[in-house]
Amino acid sequence: MERTWKPTAAGILCIIAGNIGIIGGILFTLTFLVLLGDPSIEGEKSIGAPIITFWILGGIAIIVAIVGGINALRRRIWGLALAGSICALVGFVIPGILAIIFVILGKREFKYDARVAKELMGNISPKSRRATTLLAFFLGIFGAHRFYINKTRTAIVMLLLSIAGLAITGWAITRGGVDFLEASFVFYIFITLAAVGIWAFVDFIFAVTGYMKDREGRLIKNW
Repeated sequence: MERTWKPTAAGILCIIAGNIGIIGGILFTLTFLVLLGDPSIEGEKSIGAPIITFWILGGIAIIVAIVGGINALRRRIWGLALAGSICALVGFVIPGILAIIFVILGKREFKYDARVAKELMGNISPKSRRATTLLAFFLGIFGAHRFYINKTRTAIVMLLLSIAGLAITGWAITRGGVDFLEASFVFYIFITLAAVGIWAFVDFIFAVTGYMKDREGRLIKNW
């Protein structure tokens, strides 16, 4: 198939948005460090946790955006390119929106490598792509979709992290006021929940685009 400019433009926009996100993160952190040193700012001890939260969540999104952009340039793994263009919204909204549009319009140009092509010809999972997608979307943070495709170990990890995070968050809300150490602990739990949420979201992208694999490494393609 003849190549067009769409996937290339999407990849460039994702990488640009990722770099903008890095610059924005640095400026954000420097601003808060200045505020941290200002004695007139109340509650300065609570500033550290939001910075850590911002860096972890933003950093994950930036990495996915850049990796997705590289895949768009190479026209490989359409699902990852789409996930990268969505995460590019974190760095800069307009390039992210354009990247999403260009990746969708250029889907036909993405090709499989030899290994994936071999799997597509004779190694398709009997699991339902529709069920995997719905479970990832509605119950993804509990690992329901991974239980379904027999990836039990990672499913249990997602389930335990989500239950622990929700339980501790609920405890903090019902208890009311918490001291600095407890507040920092709750922030870290929130980070864990957010990480599991991003994990589930990426799984959803791979499931809906047909790139999710079951325990045996077979692509889940059949609806």
